[in-house]
Amino acid sequence: MLNKSYIKIQVANALNEDLGIFGDITSQAIIDPEQSSIATIVLKQDAVLCGIDFAISAFKQLDKKTKILSHKIDGKFLKKGTVILKLKAKTQSILAAERSALNFLGLMSGIATKANLFSKIAKTYGVKIFSTRKTIAGIRELQKYALTKGGANINRMTLDDFFFIKDNHIANTTSIVDSIAQAKIFYPKKKITVEVDNIKQLKEIINEKIDVVLLDNMNAKQIKECLKLVKGKFKCEASGNINLDNLKSIAQTKVDRISTGQLTHSIENIDFGLEL
Repeated sequence: MLNKSYIKIQVANALNEDLGIFGDITSQAIIDPEQSSIATIVLKQDAVLCGIDFAISAFKQLDKKTKILSHKIDGKFLKKGTVILKLKAKTQSILAAERSALNFLGLMSGIATKANLFSKIAKTYGVKIFSTRKTIAGIRELQKYALTKGGANINRMTLDDFFFIKDNHIANTTSIVDSIAQAKIFYPKKKITVEVDNIKQLKEIINEKIDVVLLDNMNAKQIKECLKLVKGKFKCEASGNINLDNLKSIAQTKVDRISTGQLTHSIENIDFGLEL
């Protein structure tokens, strides 16, 4: 869950970016400052809704007397044409906040909808979908929240969540096993994930006490071979160039989990419209 202060700060930054120095000069020139309107935001395509609190905050920050008449809840799959928010506020404020509100809804619903699609495909085979750290600087928490509303799981939020030993970490060390030992000494209680590129590397760590092995850029056949070798000693995670074209074949291996940056770095915004 996102706390209220985080939402308020993110929305304030978006509004400041959009308003410039003088604000919405078009609305100021044309519309009576005392005029109020009822506005509805409508979903223009089927989607998993996310970002409703951000949208509400945008309107309330510009008009503290904004009245929320109705709204839908994050995480719901909704049909095209659904009214997801209805409010009453000063007309100038509604129009000034419109783009920021729709931007949050579009991005976050896009992430949630894509996460939902990936998760549904994987769930058929008992596989869980996880995110990566391939996020936009400054809004990682927002993006991670959105993907959980679509049914996906958070991997690492930050570098200190758990150890993740990758190829570059062991490039100048004697072995993967030594790197695992060093990690355990450094923070004994932290979980350990180790990335491997091939069966040979996996065999090196097969008797190590780790939590997850990440099978990097492996095809379905290679993943199956790894699963036979691991035999449930630790979780196996498939990652690297996972997309909708190969997701099903990877999930059919029944690997424990699949992680993909597709959920955050390759998102199509969901289309919403505001009507007065």
